[in-house]
Amino acid sequence: MAKLTEKEYEAIQSLNAEYRQAMFMRVAKEENGFYILADSEGPLILEDTEEDEDHNIFSILPVWSHEELAAGYAEKNSMEGFKPQFVTTQVWNEKWVPAFREQQNVLIGFMPISDKDFSVESPIEF
Repeated sequence: MAKLTEKEYEAIQSLNAEYRQAMFMRVAKEENGFYILADSEGPLILEDTEEDEDHNIFSILPVWSHEELAAGYAEKNSMEGFKPQFVTTQVWNEKWVPAFREQQNVLIGFMPISDKDFSVESPIEF
């Protein structure tokens, strides 16, 4: 996978949630995978702070299109133990999506950066 230049990295940081999600979808399909953050205990899972209309609280698995974006998120949020991990679309489709569908309260968070909003969606296959 091609590395982001500093200019590209900064440009992505300024995109709104919809554009970041669209970019993620394009790059994940082109590269046959994407990045999550994980430590020795497993992947980073964020807890949603808002309930839906049925009073459910969701867990959110954040995903990024590029290693640098995932690493930057970990650095900005002082997550020393978390490192970017590449997940292939094949493994995602065959193992992760079925597991998340069973749990039902897991959403995918597309490319969170600093304190900006990000898009969330039910787990989908690529």
